[in-house]
Amino acid sequence: MTIDAHHHLWDLKKRNYAWMSSDLKPIYRNFLVEDLVKTVAPYKITGTVVVQAHQSVEETLWLLELAEKSNLILGVVGWVDLKDPQLGKTLAELKKHKKFKGVRHIIQDEPDVNWMLQTEVMRGLRTLHEAGLTYDLLVKPHQLDAALRLIDHLPTMPIILDHIAKPYIKEGKREPWATQMRQLAKSTHVYCKISGLITEADHAKWKPDDFGFYLKHVVEIFGWERVCWGSDWPVCLLAGDYGQVLHLPETILKPGATEKQWAQFMGLNAQGFYRLS
Repeated sequence: MTIDAHHHLWDLKKRNYAWMSSDLKPIYRNFLVEDLVKTVAPYKITGTVVVQAHQSVEETLWLLELAEKSNLILGVVGWVDLKDPQLGKTLAELKKHKKFKGVRHIIQDEPDVNWMLQTEVMRGLRTLHEAGLTYDLLVKPHQLDAALRLIDHLPTMPIILDHIAKPYIKEGKREPWATQMRQLAKSTHVYCKISGLITEADHAKWKPDDFGFYLKHVVEIFGWERVCWGSDWPVCLLAGDYGQVLHLPETILKPGATEKQWAQFMGLNAQGFYRLS
């Protein structure tokens, strides 16, 4: 089993993505299910989890519609307004779709470093937890202190950290990211995706050695039981292709893993976290 636990789809004719400009030429076009199928076909991918890229319930419904027609897409991580007093009703409607597994907000772009600690956001996250859903935590290193406080307030909620919190790989900077991540990993309800990394390195001349410390550190602190692989396709195309993203952890991590540990990382953990069927 190989599950890509993190990729996106978008249709630029349907909605405008605020974070995406025409300067991002490799990805400034539509990426739909047929593109996904064609991309993963050579790599024996068993299933995928598609993650929101637009902060609207409209996109979430669109992704669920695509997922329902696809045997490849096993789960959808959508978006909802966590501050909405009627959030419970919205989640109840979305949960009618069996492939709706969780929620994400693009916290990394919020100017307020403590955005996630607002009373209304915390209330929304508790509502999410009560509904039996997961949360994808998308932050950058400067937001990790707030993330640690958030996790302390949600001691049993299934949370998965996207893109290992986007460390400054291009600069080779390790601290305080490494120490903060070690603290975060102490919370056993938090998982971590090894995903979205080549875009944090030098797009033109990255090499596998650039990532060794970061990947090994994450596996050491979370253990093989709480890490999973994701491609971050098609965003990854800014710095490499799907095969390169798949083979990067194989180069760095697989030599030190047992067969069971590798199976956990490449699919079983994602299956368990998101309750994929």
